Amino acid sequence: MSPRLSLSVALAAFCLAGCGSSSSGPSDGGNTAAFSAKIDGAAWNSLAISTSAHGSANGTFTLIGSITSPTQTSMSLTLWNIGAPGTYPMGVGPTVPGGTATIVTGAQSWSTPLSGAAGTVTVTAVSATSITGTFSFVAAPVSGGATGNRTVTQGTFDLPVTSTGSVTVPLNVGSTFGGTLGGTAWNAATIVIVAAPSSGTLTIGASNVTHSINMLISGYAGVGTYTLGTGVQRTMTVFLSGTVQSWGAIGSQSTGTVTVTSATASRIKGSYTASLAPGANTTGALTLTGNFDVGLQSP
Repeated sequence: MSPRLSLSVALAAFCLAGCGSSSSGPSDGGNTAAFSAKIDGAAWNSLAISTSAHGSANGTFTLIGSITSPTQTSMSLTLWNIGAPGTYPMGVGPTVPGGTATIVTGAQSWSTPLSGAAGTVTVTAVSATSITGTFSFVAAPVSGGATGNRTVTQGTFDLPVTSTGSVTVPLNVGSTFGGTLGGTAWNAATIVIVAAPSSGTLTIGASNVTHSINMLISGYAGVGTYTLGTGVQRTMTVFLSGTVQSWGAIGSQSTGTVTVTSATASRIKGSYTASLAPGANTTGALTLTGNFDVGLQSP
């Protein structure tokens, strides 16, 4: 065999052994963990050495992973109030069952806005020692000169969990509040109890990046239907974020009902339907319908 032919054979053998990995994404020496996704359509497979999952009080789980090639890109998911398998919204804060996500590439970072609808995470199994599921979300630019949104699809995780204490979600932790606002789906990212039922007044505040809703029910007495705008302080008010526009508030500006279907020492559940007159600097009435399931934590 000629020296030139020998060199060609050697190069071909070398390429068969190592060149083929480029077709399936960044080379990682087979050291990937079970935490992966597509970011803007490109495969992202976290390195095992850079992957961790931690559990803490109230069903809080933090999943972290990163890759080193072709760019240094890390991803983290923080999940709140996860006590059982289910599908939860991404883009919510710690008072709502669901989570937030962050992507970092170099100095640039993107995060799910607190819209209550930035994506979903489906948890298929969860315990103090392991968590499994799938996810997708859209993250908006936050810092470091980041521009444009990052779209994450086909996300999966199947990870051992290191826990600090119990990850059990108490009965009074985690709240939901959502439905339609002006005929468009709306989901709260943050929920607070402003006045607890023991005061005789039930006041709930729910918000996301676009709107905030305040529900005030005076004369609260547990399960029952409460009519809005009947001369007592029973109102719903909606504020458009970043503006002076509002709907509802006092008196006949709020019409409709709030129905409490379940009331315990830990939680209040119910539904609402309302039509709200426009406030100052606002035009057109606003309708809203939906449900709430609120844990009675201290404000």
